[in-house]
Amino acid sequence: PDFFEKGYKYKRDKDIYHYLIKVASGQPEERRRGFSHRMVRNIVEIWSVESIQQLRDKIEDILSITRMSYGGQKLPPQVQALKGMIREFEEELVWAFFGMTSNEVHHLHLTFNVDNAANYKQEITTILSKLQQIQPTVISVVLNPEGSGPNVYYKSLQAIAAALIEWGKTKDLSEVRIWGYRNILHKFHPAEVTHIVPVSLNAMGVLNESFTNSYLSQVSASFPNYKLDGKLSDLSKQIWVEQLKSVQFLLGKAFFYQNESPRLRTTHGLLFFNEMNVDEFLLKVKDLKLFIEG
Repeated sequence: PDFFEKGYKYKRDKDIYHYLIKVASGQPEERRRGFSHRMVRNIVEIWSVESIQQLRDKIEDILSITRMSYGGQKLPPQVQALKGMIREFEEELVWAFFGMTSNEVHHLHLTFNVDNAANYKQEITTILSKLQQIQPTVISVVLNPEGSGPNVYYKSLQAIAAALIEWGKTKDLSEVRIWGYRNILHKFHPAEVTHIVPVSLNAMGVLNESFTNSYLSQVSASFPNYKLDGKLSDLSKQIWVEQLKSVQFLLGKAFFYQNESPRLRTTHGLLFFNEMNVDEFLLKVKDLKLFIEG
């Protein structure tokens, strides 16, 4: 089919495979080619480009806009959409490390606009629709306290809780489990969690490779955290090691390196998360009134 008519919609997973196979072969130029393939598809989709010349002109326009912009500046909506699609490609790369295709990664384009109550309701409806479609038995959420990071984390937590309340009106959710985790902005105390997962050096290697090669827009972030001026994956590993040390105070180092289990002998970090049923999860989430009543 004609590329500009509908061909741009196809072979999106080929972009991902091309990119990742060049990660394996160590060819950065070819990785950029895979990324460029996806960028071209996105530009054609957003601006309804109909020819090669229009594509060239639009790329020049986008470059001009971004080169003249400054950090934090509000960009035109279509350029903002393109930035969002870059992040979507990054997420698809991460999931492709584990064999997931783009059809299994659902981008909901939520905004969590703090000034628009109607928008809240629409986003809750979007989440609810996806829950009803997929029928998940496990849902993972960032369980950071309010004020411990960007407001969008807490608002997404509230929106998921509100969607679960609505879903529970028509479905028995007693078997659904919520996995609450914390990111680099806030950490669990060991006594707060239900699950402690051993992390090996192999797993840390996968984390580093997947982050470094997938999150292209974040890998060189300036001062991502006050504890480390480096990659967020390095900070994650640092937190896992600290969490292991906190448990070693209780169990001792020998519990790990002398353990009969190979899994525990290879433990060099610990990952914490909290498993809850829906009712337990809802008890942890406050201030739902705005989302439910608008």
